[in-house]
Amino acid sequence: MRLLLFGFLFAGVCWGSEAHGVAHTDIVLRSVNFLLFVGIVWYAISTPLKRVLEDRRAKIANNLSILQEQLQAIKSEKENALKALEVAKQEASQIVSNAKQEAFLLAQKYEQQSKSVIEKLLKDQQDKKDKETLKIQQAVIDEMLDKLFASDQVNFETPTYIHLLEKAAG
Repeated sequence: MRLLLFGFLFAGVCWGSEAHGVAHTDIVLRSVNFLLFVGIVWYAISTPLKRVLEDRRAKIANNLSILQEQLQAIKSEKENALKALEVAKQEASQIVSNAKQEAFLLAQKYEQQSKSVIEKLLKDQQDKKDKETLKIQQAVIDEMLDKLFASDQVNFETPTYIHLLEKAAG
C-alpha cells in the first residue's frame, strides 16, 4: 500500500515537473498536485503522528501527575516536620522551665541545709567555748583553792572564801 502511494506521489511529482513551457494554467496543476501530495502525506502520517503525540501527551500527563503526587507528599512531610518542630519547641521550653524550677528548688534546699549546718556549727562552737570557759574557770578556782589551802598563813572564814572564789571566777 505504501509502495503504491509512493509510486503515485512520485508519478505526480514527475508529471508536474515536465519541461514544457510554463503557461498560466501550469500553476493550478502544480497547486493541485501539491495539495494532493500534502493530503496523501497527511493521510499516511496523521494516524502514527497522532498516536505518537497522544503517547507523548499521556507520558507528560503521567509525569505531571507523578510530580504532583510527589509535591503533595513533600508538602505533607513539610507540614508534619513543622508540626514536629513546634512540638519539639514546646517540649524544649517545658524542659527548660522545669530545669530552672528544679535548679531554683535545689538551690533553696542546699541554702537551707547550709544555713542549718552553719547554725549547728556555730551552736557547737559556742557550746565548746562555754565548756572550755567553764573548764578554765574550774581550773582557776581549783588552783586558787589549792594555793589557799596549801598556804598556812592565810586563815579565812567561809564567807571570805566564797567572796574570793567569786572574785577569781568573775
